[in-house]
Amino acid sequence: MGRKIMLINPALSGSLSSGIFTVKVPMGLAYIAAYLEKEGYKPEILDCMAYYENIKKLDSNRHRIGISDEEIIKKIKDFNPDVVGVACAYTIHEADAIRTAEIVKRHSKALVVCGGAHTSANPSSVLKNKCIDIAVIGEGEITFLNIVKNLENKKELYSLKGIAFMDNKNIKINPSADYIKDLDTIPFPARHLLPMKNYLTHPQNSIANMRGPTTEIITSRGCPFRCIFCSICTVWGRKWRARSPKNVVDELEYLHKTYGVKEFRFFDDNLSWDKKRTIDICDEIIKRKLDIKWDTPNGVAIATLDEEVLSKMKKSGYYKIVMGIESGSEETLKFMRKPVSLNQARKIISICNKLGIWTWSTFVIGFPDETKKEIDKTIDFAKKSGLNFATFYIAQPYPGTDMYKVYEKEGLLRDGFIEDSSVTNTKYNTKNFSAEELNNLQKRLYSDFIKNRMISYLNPIVFYREFFNRIRSFEDINYVIRMFLALVGKEYSPIYKK
Repeated sequence: MGRKIMLINPALSGSLSSGIFTVKVPMGLAYIAAYLEKEGYKPEILDCMAYYENIKKLDSNRHRIGISDEEIIKKIKDFNPDVVGVACAYTIHEADAIRTAEIVKRHSKALVVCGGAHTSANPSSVLKNKCIDIAVIGEGEITFLNIVKNLENKKELYSLKGIAFMDNKNIKINPSADYIKDLDTIPFPARHLLPMKNYLTHPQNSIANMRGPTTEIITSRGCPFRCIFCSICTVWGRKWRARSPKNVVDELEYLHKTYGVKEFRFFDDNLSWDKKRTIDICDEIIKRKLDIKWDTPNGVAIATLDEEVLSKMKKSGYYKIVMGIESGSEETLKFMRKPVSLNQARKIISICNKLGIWTWSTFVIGFPDETKKEIDKTIDFAKKSGLNFATFYIAQPYPGTDMYKVYEKEGLLRDGFIEDSSVTNTKYNTKNFSAEELNNLQKRLYSDFIKNRMISYLNPIVFYREFFNRIRSFEDINYVIRMFLALVGKEYSPIYKK
């Protein structure tokens, strides 16, 4: 078809230590592109972050990573698109998304559409910028396709479900679009439109993962849980929907054979919600004799796991569990509305250690009313639970979350969301801590956990228990060494070339 469609993942700016510079396949854009191709269109994807070797120092604390504005301008002029989709997944990325949209507006006549989790959660913030014509709220495939189909029919265009736009200086939000019920009807992400080699060879993969090449896969959408700090429901909804086990493993096998992928990161928000489906996926991997490793960086819900499921996952190549235990205080867990008990967490950690699955959990501190006593419970739990690894983050009031409403009610927002505030360098005070105190505390908790782990390994019994059933090959030894060096802060492999 004749419409010229470009989808852009912007270059990002910020502190190199902030954790925002992840280089991975822009799955949302790749899914939209695949859906457009299914309908006969020929979109292009420009992932500015895929060219991560381009680093520009902006000031003493901030860098920009990705292709330059000049290169973006050249690509826009050469392609001359009719419609451009700009991704804005996180609140801290909004300024970069807007800068990219402004470039598109200045150098083309394209309709500019913005989408992603932040856009869905806070369309008014995005649309206050004149460079954005339409904001997509929720799932993007069908809504973006309908936008493309109705470019010439303004009446139909601005009556579409699932969009928001400016109408005489007022923001108009249309009714929500229906979610796609059968996820098997969505084609695999259009990775052929992306520079896959750039992702597969990125240095990040050599640190956090056991094998390479590594890539992402999403097998389900939606999460019925209502954690206070999460806004993903604004995109996928609360009803859990999933691809069939065969469809999932078809994609794994395709990526394994086409790109030589040996490890997969399952980026589902709630992969294991359906126990039978989880087991069926594992059985299908085993049946096809796929020699792969896989893990779950976004975490898995502890309440959905047991020894039967974990044993099957282990046999199919699962080697590292990431759990969102989040706190060692039952009071704080209740405030978070986190569907987990500490007894459940201890049980799952014990099962994983017995099976030889590496155990990792995220913890969050700095909630509005949280006290030093409750934070002490968190580090105490992390040290004594039997976890191999842990990371500690600081709570953030992201727009679209119930946490934002709490901060607003308690008068902790000041002038709204602070763009350069992050989970590792907060700019927000709470009732009991200043931002500086929280930042120092976060670093100390991580340091204390690592020191505790290192000291415990001096005990031969602990060392034997931790490593004996996990190390079976040179690959396992190599992984342990790399993780050890990364955790204690050694520069084993640079994330970004300098």
